[in-house]
Amino acid sequence: MRIGFIGLGNMGSGMVANLLARGFDVSVYDIQPEKAEALIAAGAVWRNSIPEVTEDADVIMTSLPGPKQLESVMLGDAGVIARARSGAIWLDTGTNSIEIMEKISTLAGERDISSIAAPVSGGAKGAETGTLSMFVGGDRETFDKIKGILEAIGSQIYHVGPLSHAILSKLSINYLCFINTKALGEVLSLGREAGIDPQQLTKMIQAGSGSSWVAEKLLPSILEGNPGPAFTLNLAHKDACLIDELNQTFKTSLEFSERLSEVLRQACATYGGDKSFTRMMDLQ
Repeated sequence: MRIGFIGLGNMGSGMVANLLARGFDVSVYDIQPEKAEALIAAGAVWRNSIPEVTEDADVIMTSLPGPKQLESVMLGDAGVIARARSGAIWLDTGTNSIEIMEKISTLAGERDISSIAAPVSGGAKGAETGTLSMFVGGDRETFDKIKGILEAIGSQIYHVGPLSHAILSKLSINYLCFINTKALGEVLSLGREAGIDPQQLTKMIQAGSGSSWVAEKLLPSILEGNPGPAFTLNLAHKDACLIDELNQTFKTSLEFSERLSEVLRQACATYGGDKSFTRMMDLQ
């Protein structure tokens, strides 16, 4: 399969590197050409525009920061939908709005372009090592066609049904992660104020019923001064806003979603949106 890949940030560049290592034919495009230099050296083919990277591809992959960027790339006369060939497959690996994904998928279907939503979890490290978790939505036949691509970039692949289920699964997992992160920040602050050693408190948290992935995987390095993953506050705030939007769609109330959006907005303003999302722990 010929793959056209759009978006070479922390996630996209790692995914492309693993696709090349598995022998896939990959052409790439990004608004910042310098991001492609190492990938070109590894065998990727540079394209100068979205139409160029799209027109001869069997699979068009997108790895973009959010819904606004996705619409810009997919829609319009020079967008993916207008320029992809009939029978192509669009595979998006970002975390996006259900409404926008379904709108774009419908427009793609009108041109006989199949759509797969495959938001990923595992951060830049997972993209680099090919160990991402992937929550895949789309029809089974299309999923089977691109399963080899998914296996080149992820180690845990879950086909969860339609597009919306994949996005909802990813947003739900991020919701839990953000809640855990904020709560850990409060607990550590309380412990410090009371005079409890944070290293000892961390070990007790990990040994108790309040442990979590954040406590196990991130907290030790955070206490050592390493802020953790390259997943930024800007991206976390975007996801929190998408989570909050679910309250308008579903009857189930996500009681912490509005507060999380506000906390992450404040953290972006205080520390800078390009900082690790774990800085939200410092906001009291």
